Amino acid sequence: MTSIIGEIEHDAVVEILNIAVGQAAASLSRLVEDEVTLSVPFVEFLSPDLSAARLDAATGGGLSVAVRQEFRSSFSGDILLIFPERKSLDLVRSILSDTVPLDQLTELEQEALIEVGNIILNACLGSLANQLGLSIESSLPTYVCGRGASVLSSKNVESELVMFLQVDFSVAAKGVQGYLAFVMDIVSARSFASAVSAYVARVMAG
Repeated sequence: MTSIIGEIEHDAVVEILNIAVGQAAASLSRLVEDEVTLSVPFVEFLSPDLSAARLDAATGGGLSVAVRQEFRSSFSGDILLIFPERKSLDLVRSILSDTVPLDQLTELEQEALIEVGNIILNACLGSLANQLGLSIESSLPTYVCGRGASVLSSKNVESELVMFLQVDFSVAAKGVQGYLAFVMDIVSARSFASAVSAYVARVMAG
């Protein structure tokens, strides 16, 4: 699966998404009125099965929660911000000043998580659109909960490739680890790779 994109293009994707999460961190800092830092330590191109296994390993076989958006451009698919359930509670409690008890997500907590997801996902899509010179449309974010495979599955996408990113959050001096996932079919994955290759060519040409 990793052969879908070359090493130079891979590095370009990491740089584009680092710019995106930097913008998202600034927006989140304003939302929570505290310093927020985000980083993207790695980007991998995986099969859906391997991505699901990665999520299940992160949760110890437990539940993950995610905010999902459908996007459409020359390549289309779903983008998700995903957390192990307990980590999502830690993040939401940071945003809500630790006033929420650690039990199942209430409607209020879901709304807070969707707001965080909306900021981060739109920053990523916006950065991709700006850097790759594309127009990208997206749907309203939705909340999903389940184990790895069910979180990553989509009624909109015949999932064949997942661009899988670990994102480290530091919110209100708490470390929270989550994941970003772009789920695409193989046609969209190839279109994405072509768009990144064109971007790299433009940059190298000056």
